[in-house]
Amino acid sequence: MQLRSVVCAALLCVSLRPAFAGDAPTAEQKSWEDKLRQMAPPAPSPAATAPAGPMQAGKAKLASSSVSYEFSDATVDGALGTTEMRKANRVAAEILQRRMEETRPADFKLIREAAGADVVVLSGVYDRVQDVLRAAQIKHVVVPPQLLDQMELMSTQTVMLNCPGNVSEASVKKLRDFVARGGYLVSTDWALRTVEKAFPGTIGHNGKTTPNDVVSVQVHDDKEPLLRHVKVMRDHPRWWLEASSYPIHVKDPKQVRVLMSSQEMAQKYGDGAMVVSFHHQQGKVLHMTSHFFLQQSKLIGDSEKQKGSSFAKGAGLSDQQITELAKKGVAVDEVKAGELNAAYSMQQVSTNLIAEKQAQNQEMLRKQYSSRVKSEEVGLSSGDAAPPTAQSPRLKKDFRVQVIEKKGTKAKVRDLFGNEGWLSVDQLY
Repeated sequence: MQLRSVVCAALLCVSLRPAFAGDAPTAEQKSWEDKLRQMAPPAPSPAATAPAGPMQAGKAKLASSSVSYEFSDATVDGALGTTEMRKANRVAAEILQRRMEETRPADFKLIREAAGADVVVLSGVYDRVQDVLRAAQIKHVVVPPQLLDQMELMSTQTVMLNCPGNVSEASVKKLRDFVARGGYLVSTDWALRTVEKAFPGTIGHNGKTTPNDVVSVQVHDDKEPLLRHVKVMRDHPRWWLEASSYPIHVKDPKQVRVLMSSQEMAQKYGDGAMVVSFHHQQGKVLHMTSHFFLQQSKLIGDSEKQKGSSFAKGAGLSDQQITELAKKGVAVDEVKAGELNAAYSMQQVSTNLIAEKQAQNQEMLRKQYSSRVKSEEVGLSSGDAAPPTAQSPRLKKDFRVQVIEKKGTKAKVRDLFGNEGWLSVDQLY
């Protein structure tokens, strides 16, 4: 049986420096990044990195005892995928940026203002959403999933779980609580098992696996914020299914929205859902079969086989803009329109997601977490009359808090990390 794919890179990357310059981090973002820097990343074991479920021979060899950690972002031209699809991902990103600047300046501003700590990518073996984010110039942090046990997560963050998405039972609970507080969780392919554990009764694996295949995908709701501007060509995007991809079975159709589906997928593998989303209390989960970083494509329709410039023009670029891209070394016609369509679709979904979350964050901070800590550092008490202890959560100056309850001069608060407790009202402003 064909191996699932070549391992994405020889190194697991921990990117703590934003890929692009931006505003100074908030007090919470700085605290989060400082704590992450202090952690000593453990070397991953085969059990931590090798996927569960039906295996092809040799997959355990992907885990290495000599894995090192670097403070750097992944590059667009990673090891995954064909040369054509790596080029398509780069060209699609350039087209997307220009179109967003012109037609959606507010959303473009939101994703540019996102700090590195706002988007946390848990590295995987078979997908590299970090390549898509970097291509779209969305700042992010890449950490190995083993660190999730030690990490605090903020309600303002988006966590993107690359395939295979194996995490500990403690981290499964942490992700569930994180989403309940307003966080966004995005996962791909085999990470479906983690989503199924964290949110039982929503979605799950139907027990089947796909071969290496490419299927046509239908976009269901053009008004859905996550799907805005995804479809450009009259032909449906065709998405690659890696060997042993997991079909999604929707357990609760009332709660789970199917954003994209494939009739081919349903006929061949039992369930047709390709991209689904659902809310869990204040947060949101998005899961997709296959990967954000599409590694192959299959061109069938005549329009798909045309030069990439035909797609670029359909997306709204002028001849002059296409010429300007060529001067930058982005040769639009080195890839086909169908390849661009597939890459562009996934980048648009991820960009829409970050824009939606950043807008939600602004609303959350304005309405819920509207108070700030005045003191340099303050401990939270377990009750309105109890003093803080050495084990009490500590809040730093300018941490945002939500006031849950007041009793006289005391206030019960919750911070963005989910810590709750009591402090004096005069310690807030």
